[in-house]
This record gives sequence, structure tokens and C-alpha cells, in this order.
Amino acid sequence: MSYEFRFPDIGEGLTEGKILEFKVEPGAEVVAGDILAIVETDKVVAEIASPRSGVVVRFGSAVGERIGVGETLAFIDLADGADDEDGDAIAAGTARANGGHEFQALVGTLDAAPSSLPASDELDAPEGTAASAEPAPLAGGTGAPVGAGDDGAGRPYEGAPAPEGGGNRDHARGGAEPLVTPAARRLARDLGVDLARITPSSAGARIQREDVESAAASTGAAAPLAPDLAHPGRSDFAFPLIDDPLVTPSHLPLGQTVELTILRKTIAHTMESSRKIPTATIFDMGVVDDLVELRAKVNRGRDLRVSFQPFFMKALATALRRYPVLNAHFNPVSEELTVFKDINIGVAVNTEAGLMLPVIHNVENKTIRQIDTEMKDMVERAKGRQISIKSLRGGTFSLTNFGPFGGLFASAMIYPPQVAIIGAGRIHQAPMVVDGEVRAAWVLPVSLAFDHRVVDGVPAAEFASYFLELLRGPQELFVSM
Repeated sequence: MSYEFRFPDIGEGLTEGKILEFKVEPGAEVVAGDILAIVETDKVVAEIASPRSGVVVRFGSAVGERIGVGETLAFIDLADGADDEDGDAIAAGTARANGGHEFQALVGTLDAAPSSLPASDELDAPEGTAASAEPAPLAGGTGAPVGAGDDGAGRPYEGAPAPEGGGNRDHARGGAEPLVTPAARRLARDLGVDLARITPSSAGARIQREDVESAAASTGAAAPLAPDLAHPGRSDFAFPLIDDPLVTPSHLPLGQTVELTILRKTIAHTMESSRKIPTATIFDMGVVDDLVELRAKVNRGRDLRVSFQPFFMKALATALRRYPVLNAHFNPVSEELTVFKDINIGVAVNTEAGLMLPVIHNVENKTIRQIDTEMKDMVERAKGRQISIKSLRGGTFSLTNFGPFGGLFASAMIYPPQVAIIGAGRIHQAPMVVDGEVRAAWVLPVSLAFDHRVVDGVPAAEFASYFLELLRGPQELFVSM
């Protein structure tokens, strides 16, 4: 019996991937769980496993080609005794990012799942835990906060806990989503239509745009979903996919036209949505002589030096406790703000493939050394495209430390649906008035960009000032390091 294996949604809401390599040749015998192909998605390089045992007859795409979710990846002649029900029992098929970090592969199905991938602004960074941010509604707020399990349209949202027993929500409902064309899937996301409730107009066919439009008309769905660029698979704000090449990578000869990588397209989409946020930026600077001295003491006699970044993150955790409105997500469609109890800080990482925004979870509960260890591991994985999807999820606030590369101030781009990002410039010596005298002092410049729809200038300025105050006298703050 021949089995048509379609490229699966590996659990992150992706719509397409690019085939980098096939691990077996046509005619090869495989068992369930054997790796068939290496595919680049918008954030990871994933290994796609066979859901069935049998002989590979042929592949549906070639190396270097893009393949959409639901399109044929391979045809497999099933081993004796295998039938269609075997696929339900083979949940062990996995799509793993290189480096051994496993993800559930939902192999052979097209069940809906939360998409959650990121991109932000600059530098080297961390690895977080799988803990989810716990939302707390604002005092006096109305309605259920966005982020407390769904995105306001009944679908999983970044930070939402996984369904009980694992798997995705469609499995929890007991039903699988039918096959959907990429165009129909994007339209459904824009209109807030539940694909699991749509029956294709033609028996056995995929759901088409017309099916989604009919469903939207019958249910009254029309408004686009909340902008959530932790979910770049969605066409947030209804802007089109960017297929035109915008840059020529430095390693290619000048004068060539190149197509953007999937990751670069995701970054482009994120920046387009970020640009639509009414952003205000506060610039400030503070004397950090004691911080420079404390870090020097911490690093004395150490082969692996601690950077300033973990110190910044501990100070941010304390400041966000005092000004929780900045540790939040905003949904402009439902006009709801979710303020989180957990402090999960995304840190921009500069990689050859493009910017990534891994997350250190529960920063408030970690020591300087713990944060530093996670960051070093995260940087290594991000630069090698080996980072796990979980490490990119759940951020509630962002930090971009561009100072080591140069520059004092910057207008950083907010990563939706977050409401703020702080940029740390180059720590340098400058003449400052300290205790009535002019002297050379170590100075840290900072730039706080915030969403002016939900954050006013006074609390934003107070937050930036308090953050610098904590770093100005860090000994007591970091006694638990």
C-alpha cells in the first residue's frame, strides 16, 4: 500500500519550508522515526521524520525548493501489515532542530497549532526555560486578558499552556484540521475563522479561499486578529508577504539579486508590523562606576567572563516589578492589555542568518550566574541554528544590547505584542558632575521605546530612571548572585 506523506505543520503554525537535504534516496527502506529530510523553517533547521515504515518510492519536491504545509513530501510503500491506522500510533515521529532539541512533529497531519517565532533588534543572548508567562489583568480592567490561553479568537496564543496530556488543541478536541491551501490558511488567520469548522466545498479537496470567505460571511467574522508577531505565520495588520529581495547578503558578490531566506522574510514581516506601533522613545544615561567595579570583581580569576547583560536583566526584573505596565502584551483589536506576573526577557541575538530573540524565563527568580550560563548556551545555539522553539517563546519584555558594537542611543523596534524594549548603548568614560565635582565616570546610555497607546511618558521615564538607579548602586541588588 502506498502512503502519501505530506509536509506537516510541526507544531508551530508554519506555512512553508525550504528543503535543504534528503537523508535517504528513493528505494531506501525506512522505519517510522527515520529522518527523511532536513528543512529550513522561519526560525529553525528541522529534521522531518518518516511517520511510517516502508520503502521510499519518490520525493514530491527537490532540494532547494520550497514546500508548503500539506504538499507532498514523499511517497512511501508501506511495510507488510501497515495501514492507515498506523499513523495514529506513530506519535514518535519528530521534527528536531539540529542539536537534538525535539519538537512534536504531528507527522502526516495538518492539525492547527500555535505559531510562535520571533525577531527583534541586535546582539548576543540567552536560553530560557519552557515556563509560560502567567497573565494578571490590570486593576479596573474589563474582560478576560489576552494571552491567558488564547488570542481573543479562541486559538492558542503565545504564553498559553499546552493542552492537558500534550499535543495540540485539535487533538484535544478529538478532531484533525482538513487540508488547507496556504492562501486560505492566511485568510482564515486574518479573519479569525476556525479552519476546523469548515468543510471543503468539494469532497476530498482542500479548503480554498472561497470556503473561508463563505464561512466568514456566515459567522460575521471580518476583523483581523490581534497583531502577534511572536506568530510570524500570520499576516498581521493584513500587510502582504514580502517576496521581493531587499538586501544582498555580504557573502554574495555585489550586483546579484537574491531571494530572502525564510528567516529574513520573517524578520521583515515583524519589522513591518513593529513600524505601525505609535512608538515614543526616552533617552537617558547614568553613572555606573560601581557596576563596572562589581563586574570586574566577579570576573577576577575567571576564564569565562560575565558580561554586563545579566546585570541589566536583573535590574530590569526589579524595575518591571515596580512598573508592571511595561511587562505586558497589547491586543489593539480587542483593546485589551495583559500584564504578566512572570518576567520573561527576550534578548536580541545577532547571527549570520539574521536577528533572533531568545527568551530568558523567570528572570526575577534567577541569579546573575544562572542568567549568564543560560545566555552563553543560548548564543551558541542561536548562532548555530540549533535553538529550540521553546527558547523563542513567551517573552514579555525585550532587551537589545548594541553597545559592544558601537553606538550610544538607538530607536529600537518594539516586538509585538510586547509594549516596550530597552536598548543599552556603549558603556564609556565621560566627564560628569558627581557630588558637585567634574570627573571622569563610566556612563551607560539607554533608550527605552514604548507603545504610547498603553504606556504614558511619565511612567516610562520613571522606569528608565529607576533602572539606571539600580545599576548605579548594584551591590545590594545583586547580593544573591
